[in-house]
Amino acid sequence: MRSPMVRGVVGAVVVAVASLVTSVVPQSSWVASFPLRDSLAGRMVGLTFMVAGLGLMAWAWLSAGRRVMAGERLHLLRMTAYWSVPLLLAPPLFSRDAWSYAAQGALVAKGYNPYDVGPGVLSGHIVEAVDPMWMQTPAPYGPLPLAYGGLVAHLSMNPYLLMLAHRLLAVLGIVLIAWAVPRLATACRVDAAFATWLVVLNPMLITHGIGAAHNDILMLGLACSAFALALTGRWGTAAVLAGVAAAVKLPGGLVAIAIAAVMSPLAGRLHRFASLVIAGAVSVLTLVTIGALTGVGSGWLGALDVPGLVRSPFSIANLIGMAASGVLGWLGEDTAAAQALQIVRLIGMIAALSLIAWLSLRSSIHYAARAVGVALLAVVVLGPSAHDWYFLWCLPFLAVARPGRRLTTIITAVSLIFTIAAPLNSSLRGATIPILTTTALVIAIALPLLNHLRTLQPARKVPVTAA
Repeated sequence: MRSPMVRGVVGAVVVAVASLVTSVVPQSSWVASFPLRDSLAGRMVGLTFMVAGLGLMAWAWLSAGRRVMAGERLHLLRMTAYWSVPLLLAPPLFSRDAWSYAAQGALVAKGYNPYDVGPGVLSGHIVEAVDPMWMQTPAPYGPLPLAYGGLVAHLSMNPYLLMLAHRLLAVLGIVLIAWAVPRLATACRVDAAFATWLVVLNPMLITHGIGAAHNDILMLGLACSAFALALTGRWGTAAVLAGVAAAVKLPGGLVAIAIAAVMSPLAGRLHRFASLVIAGAVSVLTLVTIGALTGVGSGWLGALDVPGLVRSPFSIANLIGMAASGVLGWLGEDTAAAQALQIVRLIGMIAALSLIAWLSLRSSIHYAARAVGVALLAVVVLGPSAHDWYFLWCLPFLAVARPGRRLTTIITAVSLIFTIAAPLNSSLRGATIPILTTTALVIAIALPLLNHLRTLQPARKVPVTAA
């Protein structure tokens, strides 16, 4: 398997087959009775093959990157398609979110407001695989995926078909990213082939995007497309598209920072502020209009704190807050301990919003991509909730911001780790042996790959070739 194309396809096929053992599925599904699922030894076999398949994809990606940086012409978009195909019909990878999307669409179809009630008001196959944590919580997503889910649920209440429908949105998101990234790279004077490799072929995007069917990918595709359109002078259309991105998930609207910078490339801060107000107003108006036209409304604003129920270690605010809470509890300050996490999270969000405001006013057209990437990264690491796939939000923008060797190495390392370690998700909660064994496998596979990162060259030295 010398070819990265073949190696990646084999890895994706292994991942797809292993998902029949490792993924959470409705109990009524035929997959629930698949061999190996009912025993610890069987599940460990599935996890072993899952990590191995992800390792093959990561190895293939790294090999392809080395060839791209050496000036070799590869069919990167074709490789992306081939690596993605085996995952199209697989159960959702690493996360139960796609089953929640299906249930929330069923809520809309049955006339419930998903911003008032959770999937727990439903019964039957549609809620069998929904994470119990989200059964009673309202949907924190924008009106677009909920309205789409409701339309599909009118045709079928089969949770697997509804999940596939949401996976199609992720496919659309990757198509939009694949269209936008080379254009953004060319405009930002970064090699288009390098950016396409780093973003579009990235196994983290493929596995967490298509495999897990997260709606973050559609948000990201719309945001990248909005920036690409703004660079062609179509600012109004770009601002509308930014509002559509926010109608999927709110952080997508931060691309308005780049749109405003493009609108006033040489102007002072006052003109940039006016451009930001105009772009922001168009985006917000689009977001509100989508909520009204779909009938879903804007109740998602009251549900934005729902993801914060998960105390993710990827959030700096969570880490500091939980540490402060633990220390205060040890000192006997129970009241203060109970409030510490919320206070630190609030401080983190204030810090993130302050940084976003500063970036918005200082960002010029030359640093617009970097400003959006840093703003999205700030929301992830300083916000109340962060998952491994959230780091995809900033990936395209940082990749086209003329990254040097250090940033390229960091992005590549994070992508490799979050790809190979993806099976260490909530489905393993409390399962000590699978967690320890999977962790050992991840370390054994990731370390040799990370050892080769020093061979990567900075993006500015990559010869300009077509993607």
